[in-house]
Amino acid sequence: MLEQENNSTFESRYKTLLEGVNAAVFLTTFDGEILEANHKSCDLLGYSLDDLTQLSLKDVFPDNYDWAQFKDEISAKGGIHIESENIRKDGSSFPVEISASIFTFEKKPVMIALIWDITERKKAEKQLKESEEKYSGLFECTTDGMLVLDPRGEILDVNNKAQQLFGISKNDFLAKNFLNMGFLTPKSLSIVVNQFQDLLSKKIATSQETEILDKNGEILSVELTSFFLVKKANEVDNFVLLIRDITDRKQAEIRLAREHTLLQTLMDSIPDSIYFKDTKNKFIKVNKAKAARYNVKPEEMIGKTDFDFLPEDIAKNAFGDDEEVLKTGKFIINKVEKLTNPDGSERWVSVTKIPRFDPEGNILGTMGISRDITEWKKLEEMYKKENSQKL
Repeated sequence: MLEQENNSTFESRYKTLLEGVNAAVFLTTFDGEILEANHKSCDLLGYSLDDLTQLSLKDVFPDNYDWAQFKDEISAKGGIHIESENIRKDGSSFPVEISASIFTFEKKPVMIALIWDITERKKAEKQLKESEEKYSGLFECTTDGMLVLDPRGEILDVNNKAQQLFGISKNDFLAKNFLNMGFLTPKSLSIVVNQFQDLLSKKIATSQETEILDKNGEILSVELTSFFLVKKANEVDNFVLLIRDITDRKQAEIRLAREHTLLQTLMDSIPDSIYFKDTKNKFIKVNKAKAARYNVKPEEMIGKTDFDFLPEDIAKNAFGDDEEVLKTGKFIINKVEKLTNPDGSERWVSVTKIPRFDPEGNILGTMGISRDITEWKKLEEMYKKENSQKL
């Protein structure tokens, strides 16, 4: 009587333990014949308990699964932990994690197997892998140098462009503190530190132009941008320092500024009137000689037209010539015109007007040069007069 009660208590505890495990549990013979299973096994595979006890554990594995190897491994090691696939009653497959061990019961080898559905975990792993591949592709293919730093400035990762930029290999970067490697000048070091502080306090990413040094001490003009990678719950993970080499751009800007200075010097030194107009015949740039003709400063002519400075009939003629150049793209070369000054005096000018083009060949305005030839016309008239008197 007491023995029956003890057996009943043991069986009850055994069943409670079997059902309390958060996994599908199977008790099988060494050959895999299912002796017992819990209700989670039914939920996992879509069978009833009676159905399961008529099956072998290998029946829920794919047909190509090497069951013999499974038995060999568990015999040799006493237990295994693997990932595989299981087949439901409806024929659908799903990824599983299996933990199985072998022990002796009533002088016979038996096996207990715990199986977990890892479908969601596999999806998460796939998404993580895809995300890492995208990150890696972006990290390595970008034309900017990128360094991943911890909050102390230790280098965790560096892309190919950064290695090319500084002229050293990845191994020479890793585990070094970028702030102490000698690449940053006092100014650029201050910029990086301030950017990190702004990120931590204001969560603001900023970009600034500065200079850094390569391994040979050569100066590189760069644009530095800092931002941080975040974990879940918006927790800061690591800093990313983006380095854009703008050396060529800065040199181009210097050349452009030099050319602009030379052009401006040339324009202001020439006694001829030089001017540029847009497609609406408004002045966008004039030299000092042009502005002096009307007793104004060059900037006072910007945005205005000939109608603001010339008599209407003369302004109409100038406007017509400008429209013809804009419409046809043809040049007007050394056209002689007679002008009346505001004080009533007359003067003669030789006018040249040409179209201005954008890189695609579209006309975007005109440029004109007017040369005062009044003295030349006076000499011409005098010469004609003297010749007529001789005749």
